[in-house]
Amino acid sequence: MKVYILVFTLSQNKIVDLLVSALTNKFNISCSLHNTDKGSRIYINKSSTNILRPLIVEHFVPSMKYKLGI
Repeated sequence: MKVYILVFTLSQNKIVDLLVSALTNKFNISCSLHNTDKGSRIYINKSSTNILRPLIVEHFVPSMKYKLGI
């Protein structure tokens, strides 16, 4: 699973680093940060999608739940 986050300043990159750290430490979600020319991208390891899915599914509109494999 990929999560795209568009950041414009260096200070915002620190927020993305904090998000990756929180996902890893608080929720035990295996993820990594990749910077591209279009912004930062958080990759969620496939083995962690079963942990992440129940945490975020209630925030998805029904027509987009297929993106979570639901």
